[in-house]
Amino acid sequence: MNDKNSEETENEILARYYHIKSSKENITYMLISEFLFILMPFIVLAIVTSYKTSIIDLIHIPEWSLSAAILFGLTIVKLVAGSTVAVGVHWQRAVLVISLFLVIGLVPSLIVLALVLISNEQVIGLTIAQFVLFSLAVFVYFYFGKAGHSLLENIEE
Repeated sequence: MNDKNSEETENEILARYYHIKSSKENITYMLISEFLFILMPFIVLAIVTSYKTSIIDLIHIPEWSLSAAILFGLTIVKLVAGSTVAVGVHWQRAVLVISLFLVIGLVPSLIVLALVLISNEQVIGLTIAQFVLFSLAVFVYFYFGKAGHSLLENIEE
């Protein structure tokens, strides 16, 4: 009888493992599908820009900073939502991470966006800043967005 209980326990552990693995994959798929909607305007802009002028002009558009700000904002929302419903999450750590995203990501993205919009010429430093912030936002979105959504679904890491 003890073997039967231990067999059921092993089956339950395996079932839980596959459920967690499946849930993490589903979260990744959801994040990718959301991210595709961020990329969609860039595809349209690439087509229009290549028709109108040169595709190289696409690197100077302010939408890179705008998208970075949106990705940082989405990540913050996912982390706040996840840490408010999750049991055992240290709120101090969540506040620190969110503060870092605001200070290092969201605010600089909005400042660079404003500077690109008011600039009368294409400034290479702003273009580089946009790409650095956008790349950082993509990483933060997929890494921390996944963690925040996992907290929402109460999935163990």
